[in-house]
Amino acid sequence: MANKKINLLFNGILQEQYHSSNCGILSRKYSVNPLYGNGSAITYSFDGLYIEYLNTTFHDDFVFNEQSSTNTLELSLLLSGEKTMECENMNMEIVQQEQECFLFSSDGKSINTTYFRDTLIKEIKIRMYYEFIKKHQLIDLITHIQQFHLREKECNFFATSFSSKTDEIASEILSDTRSGILKRLFLEGKTLELVSTLKQKNAIGRSPQSLIKKLYDVKKIILSNLNEPFSVKELAKKVLLNDTVLKKEYKRVFNTTISEYSLQVRMDKAKELLSHTNKPIYEISDMVGYKNPTHFSAAFKKHSKQTPKQFRSLSFKI
Repeated sequence: MANKKINLLFNGILQEQYHSSNCGILSRKYSVNPLYGNGSAITYSFDGLYIEYLNTTFHDDFVFNEQSSTNTLELSLLLSGEKTMECENMNMEIVQQEQECFLFSSDGKSINTTYFRDTLIKEIKIRMYYEFIKKHQLIDLITHIQQFHLREKECNFFATSFSSKTDEIASEILSDTRSGILKRLFLEGKTLELVSTLKQKNAIGRSPQSLIKKLYDVKKIILSNLNEPFSVKELAKKVLLNDTVLKKEYKRVFNTTISEYSLQVRMDKAKELLSHTNKPIYEISDMVGYKNPTHFSAAFKKHSKQTPKQFRSLSFKI
């Protein structure tokens, strides 16, 4: 998976085809650079509202970085595909799957969105800035989302699967051919209609776990249990997947095997403990899942080209 954080519009991935301004609404159309994929994007912006239609397939996994300098409301309707989002200062990744709607408060934080290679992405993204939020008295919605965040210790978002009404509104937005002032009124009205539909849901409804969610769960299980090395079969059982499917899809999505990832995070933790603590090597060995310190030393030397004792000695010298 690509680790580089980039921005769609400023790294040549989306290339502008045309733009126009009519009655205060700025419209732009982009095509995907053939080097990176295929498809298109259309954006509209006016009076504190930004709307983007994305219809693309990328040749590789990309992490797109978006930064909002102000507190905004973000609405994402994912009609096709899957993606992950990671909020600044949040040690977690949120997975959004097909036919799922997200409404979240950015708090002015940076958001990294990962789109996966060879996956058709059809998405409507709506960003509401303070001007729009104040005009339509949506401050209480931001407060409600933040209160949920504090209560559930989650990122500031609501997620729900599409209702028939959500599906209907999305179809109307994508098929609309209005322009100028009529387009402005239409998009503003449909945005408020979507927000109203979501506000009427008193609970968060998440659709059944998708494959990608289960793969991320496997990563979390490994990271949370470094002292207990699970087998692939045990991990597969925990996330209710066939072990063959788990191995194949984990490699496809993360470009590494489960054993390679497990070894890497255990060695990274061992190095951290060797560098910053005085814990004996046999204790560190147990903490990263090796019950036999000799086996740990052999694995560490093979991975790092030096023994744990040598690594610690050099670390303290530095």
